[in-house]
Amino acid sequence: MRTFPAIFTFAFLGIFAVNSQAQDMKIGHVDQQHILSSLPEFKKLNEEITEKSVQYDKILKSKFDDFESKRMAFEKLASTQTSEAILKDKANELGNLKSSYEEFQNNSMTELRNYFSKKFTPIKQKVNDAIVFAGRKNEYAFLLRMDLNPDGGDLWPVVLYAKDTTSTLTSEILKNLGVDSTAASNRKIGIPQMLNKR
Repeated sequence: MRTFPAIFTFAFLGIFAVNSQAQDMKIGHVDQQHILSSLPEFKKLNEEITEKSVQYDKILKSKFDDFESKRMAFEKLASTQTSEAILKDKANELGNLKSSYEEFQNNSMTELRNYFSKKFTPIKQKVNDAIVFAGRKNEYAFLLRMDLNPDGGDLWPVVLYAKDTTSTLTSEILKNLGVDSTAASNRKIGIPQMLNKR
């Protein structure tokens, strides 16, 4: 008969230990997109990309306008009694202009992507290091990302529910990165964020 109380005591202590361990596990979330968009180097990178894009768009527009004016001239020539040699020459010229436009468009987009990727990689690493530092310093078991991947492609995990006891370290990480932020982002996260985009 003594075994029953011993089993009960052992089970109670086991449940108490599990509950105590669960209460010690801190879970927080980080708005990584807000952190990135607050960094001066990320802002500067976006400005550089915008500036380069504007320059490339001007060149593309100029190439397109040149093509269009020569295409219209070619159509007028084709409707008259123009020789076959002249039409062939103008058609080749149009083909070359079109190829030049497409080549520049592809090359400029590739250059922008490569430039962004090269400059963004150390920024991303800096933020990741700051997140790990803040998590360890504050003894968090988990820090969850609650934003979309700025690289595009796959989605980072989105937390659909978080108890009121979870907290955000966004402001502290910005402070550790040397950015003055009086308050963390108050934008909606998870399902509310997705619904607001519709």
